[in-house]
Amino acid sequence: MPSIKKEGSIWTLRNTKGNELKVTDEGARIVSMRFRDKDFKNQFVLKESALLVNGGVDFYKINWQSEQLIEGVKFSAEADGKSASVLYSLSNDNEISIKYEATGIEDISAELAFALPDVDLRACQKGAAWEKLDAKKNYPITEPAEVEMELGMFGYDPGCPIDYLNAGLKNAANVSATAASIDIIVYATQNEIHAEPINGGFAIKTSGSNAADGKIKSQTVYMLKNRK
Repeated sequence: MPSIKKEGSIWTLRNTKGNELKVTDEGARIVSMRFRDKDFKNQFVLKESALLVNGGVDFYKINWQSEQLIEGVKFSAEADGKSASVLYSLSNDNEISIKYEATGIEDISAELAFALPDVDLRACQKGAAWEKLDAKKNYPITEPAEVEMELGMFGYDPGCPIDYLNAGLKNAANVSATAASIDIIVYATQNEIHAEPINGGFAIKTSGSNAADGKIKSQTVYMLKNRK
């Protein structure tokens, strides 16, 4: 489990490998993501982050209530009878999980832009080959490739905060950054994910739409790996 500490409005999650995830009460967003490459040099891989809530309430600009849990740091907000929460986790296998829930809201999405230039970004469609993305296009991944999760995969164990076996996570996108010697694999429960090359990196947006019971539950996991 990672260590967790708070300074002001910033929470820092640090795992046993020295990698860090910083999140803030302001907008319940990620501030920075520090990852050590195969040469043990620090790589700050995040360009910007946003948590977008669509429901007539501008949750992004408010200060969320935060609390430390065994799984990580949870942010919660409520306004006009609508509520939203997001839980950030960091495992010792360099898996960053964003799990968000909402009630009375049409849609909630997490968007991360990574500062990794010269990447080979490929989106995955169920039953189709990987396709290298065109920098001029946005690719909706409407049917991510299904991955059968088993005990022991990706460092999973019964005490792991990342819910692989029950969340129904699907492989959504793979990224290789040659210069940084980093590979990023994206898994998500959402049925529609957007992958997009941007200037100086790439962006992934995962969105959870309102379910029949008026509640949204979604999870996205970013696995960061040193290339061997």
